[in-house]
Amino acid sequence: MGKATQDLRNEHDSILHSLQILDDIIKSENKDPAFFNQFYDEFLYFLKIFADKCHHGKEENILFKELIKKGLPDEGGPVGAMLQEHTQGREYIAQMTTHLEQQQFGKLNDVAAQYRELMLRHIEKENGVLFVFADRLISEEEQDALFEQFEQHEEQVIGQGVHEKLHAMIEGWQKI
Repeated sequence: MGKATQDLRNEHDSILHSLQILDDIIKSENKDPAFFNQFYDEFLYFLKIFADKCHHGKEENILFKELIKKGLPDEGGPVGAMLQEHTQGREYIAQMTTHLEQQQFGKLNDVAAQYRELMLRHIEKENGVLFVFADRLISEEEQDALFEQFEQHEEQVIGQGVHEKLHAMIEGWQKI
């Protein structure tokens, strides 16, 4: 397993943890609007910054381009499928944002559940198929170089210390 793909797998673990917490919130008996506002406001921030800008940004702008350069097709294959699912995830995030702004918590929970299901399948495919291809096609030296690009991407796109703040949010949700 390469350093770059392991970094993405580790981020998947954080995303999966947040999705488990989301599932618990959806099933929760707590129907307090202030509670839902705070959780979903933070959760959507996490999705937009960590899952999309940081994680999907690393995949789309660095890893996927390397895989295409190594011969994987960008359409009709695993890269194309992952890109389509990233787009679908962004659409769900936009819908959740609208429902939160309109205080439509039932609709928000419904779309959040759809997003969760999409991401569970998506992460399983990336971990079990795409990253396996990546580990076969990309040498250890190249993986190390990609990891360095990931670090630069993270610094440029989300800034210093934000990653830690996002992980602290997950820990806070866990305590709820």
